[in-house]
Amino acid sequence: MTAGLRKPAWTPPPVVVARPLADDPSAAIAAWFTRVHDERMAGLPFLNPALFVEVLGLRRLHGDWLGGLITPWSVQLVLLPGGGGLWQDISAGLRRAVALPVGELAFIADAGEDGLEAYQYCPLGTSTAGFADQAAARRFLVEALEAVMTPPAPVAEAPEAVPASTVDRGRRALFGLGGRR
Repeated sequence: MTAGLRKPAWTPPPVVVARPLADDPSAAIAAWFTRVHDERMAGLPFLNPALFVEVLGLRRLHGDWLGGLITPWSVQLVLLPGGGGLWQDISAGLRRAVALPVGELAFIADAGEDGLEAYQYCPLGTSTAGFADQAAARRFLVEALEAVMTPPAPVAEAPEAVPASTVDRGRRALFGLGGRR
């Protein structure tokens, strides 16, 4: 067998080293996704015509930018580099676990233009068809952002087990017909 015959089905592109964004990147995110909608997505049957591109709740978290994004084709969390501890440069198309207050979530790396060189996103669903309007998508995304920013409740300690010798396992006792006393 010749060594050169086997080729991977997909090779990730080179890693784009993202420059940290000092200022709120909401406008750049909105501009990029509006451009994608207008130039690449317009007319596709899976778009929800009741939705438009909107960035919500973008904030600093551990020095990076985390927020939400509504488009006619998706509702997702977005992560952008701010020079903090959440961001890691990876190739577009690859996934990575991001530790958020709620726990680890999988984000997918991608690249854009118009001031949005690199970003990572976490889809919050597979379709936007269930949203009647922008307000419904907004409510969903605001609740999702609140959930993501909330640490899980501590697990309650299990009660102490009753020693087996004190448990009456007799069938008669189960039905209240006597048994050991």
